[in-house]
Amino acid sequence: MFEKGAIVCGYEIIEPIGSGGLSQDYKARGANDTFVTLKFPSTDLVGDPATYERFLRELKIGQNLEHPAIPRALLISESPTGPCLVIEYINGKSLRAILQERSRLSLEESLDISGQLAEALSYLHNHGVYHRDLKPENILIDSQTKVHIIDFGIALLQGARRVTWRNLSDVLGTPDYMSPEQIQGKRGDGRSDLYALGIMLYEMLAGIVPFRGDNALAVMQQHLTRTPGLPHKSGVEMPPQIEAIIMKSIRKNPKERYQSAEAFLADLINYRDLDVSQFPRGKESVRGVVTNRQIRMVGVLIALGFIVVIGLTIIIALLIQHR
Repeated sequence: MFEKGAIVCGYEIIEPIGSGGLSQDYKARGANDTFVTLKFPSTDLVGDPATYERFLRELKIGQNLEHPAIPRALLISESPTGPCLVIEYINGKSLRAILQERSRLSLEESLDISGQLAEALSYLHNHGVYHRDLKPENILIDSQTKVHIIDFGIALLQGARRVTWRNLSDVLGTPDYMSPEQIQGKRGDGRSDLYALGIMLYEMLAGIVPFRGDNALAVMQQHLTRTPGLPHKSGVEMPPQIEAIIMKSIRKNPKERYQSAEAFLADLINYRDLDVSQFPRGKESVRGVVTNRQIRMVGVLIALGFIVVIGLTIIIALLIQHR
């Protein structure tokens, strides 16, 4: 959208650094060679009032929070293409890029990243902020292996009203890390973030996500109805306590997951002392969700019903003819 060297919102565009369903981001240079991230709405969302309101909410979140894992939002300016959100620039590599390079991470690395994320989520949740779009693309790791959470574009600020997006289905992003309640259209809360964190820990150790399919709908259906396979079945060895932590964090029922980031972090730190028999286990599905098997059964019952009705109609017609 913008060429290198262009001056936008008072900053010189250096290079694009990412794009998604909601925004296009650029690295830019300001006064005294300071760098920032400029965030612009995606082309199909330009002019959408909800987009501007989301930018304002992201600005408020970024200005009110002070945590090393959360980039500061500086201001909103106007560009030729609409609002421009100016955010502290983080020089790091995304967790997605790291996983693409190495497939799996060591237990030590995975626990370190997950622990930092849990600590940052504890801070966010205690300040009434729920990210709701945690995924490897939104996790940056700098040269000191410090973790940073970016892209609060669909974050929920406690007490704020619901914002309805135009073309909502186009901006939901990857379903791999979405909690069942979010897939069902609910707003989600801190336990939704912990579900995503559990999926990422699973992926860091196993090299794959627990639910995979040919399309987004197939993956979402699995989040709702299929019990995930145990991470160690992917061929990687891990302590059973860590596996128990992962499986608890991705339970379909939010009440059966960790109820706080602090509890998740405490178990990560003290995992060697955990009694895995005390963790929830067994198959589960989300109440109210109609599975493919149930759909087939309903179809069979409807067909049988038609056959019975037709049969009774024929019998009644024959009886009338023979009176």
